[in-house]
Amino acid sequence: MKLYYPDSRVLACQNFFSVSVRVVQLWNNLPEEVVSATRVSAFKSLLNSMHTFLTLCFRVVFLYSYLCFWAVVSAL
Repeated sequence: MKLYYPDSRVLACQNFFSVSVRVVQLWNNLPEEVVSATRVSAFKSLLNSMHTFLTLCFRVVFLYSYLCFWAVVSAL
């Protein structure tokens, strides 16, 4: 279930609803199996496993970037 939010043309509404728009964007970016969980405990479990996976991916990318940086620095 994806959420819809209308675009605002008034600056005051853009500032007021900025947090809710960010929440809607985060919700819409979740995978369908997380969004369609039937129980709260299942939702939490799926969200936690997704967070763990993304954290692992981030650490791998960071480590790879770090190693590439030091390879370039040592080559100079």
